[in-house]
Amino acid sequence: MARKNLIQASFNFDIWGINSSMEDYRLCLHINEFLKWQLKRVHDVEIFVNDAKNIKYFSAYKYNNDIDLYTVELIQNKKLGNILIPELKNIDYLFLFNGEDDYFDKDAFINSLLNSPGVQSIFPIDVNLLKSRHNLLTRHFNEPSNT
Repeated sequence: MARKNLIQASFNFDIWGINSSMEDYRLCLHINEFLKWQLKRVHDVEIFVNDAKNIKYFSAYKYNNDIDLYTVELIQNKKLGNILIPELKNIDYLFLFNGEDDYFDKDAFINSLLNSPGVQSIFPIDVNLLKSRHNLLTRHFNEPSNT
């Protein structure tokens, strides 16, 4: 009889939903200008739907702050009628924060982003309440460690 080993995933990051009518690259440009970051395009999030031949791609951008020891990611939630996190079908982008939050002022981040052109709303999301939260982890298994 085969023995099954389950992998326990850790979702130790903060996540916000962002609504914006801007294209992903334009939104990143504005975030970089307002917050003095350097979000850069990284490997897309790939989701297999029903079989290995039906793959959906979602754009992703990442910035590592090596001084304050945190990483932020902006991930497209909707693309060509496909949704990365179906429970959040009204959200355009997902913003993930991982790392030391001692030097990351979440309130200042939200206020800065709300003052950025093209951002209609931003609000926190409890990742543990999302049924399809595993879709946020798929890209990390294939991502090179130097990005």
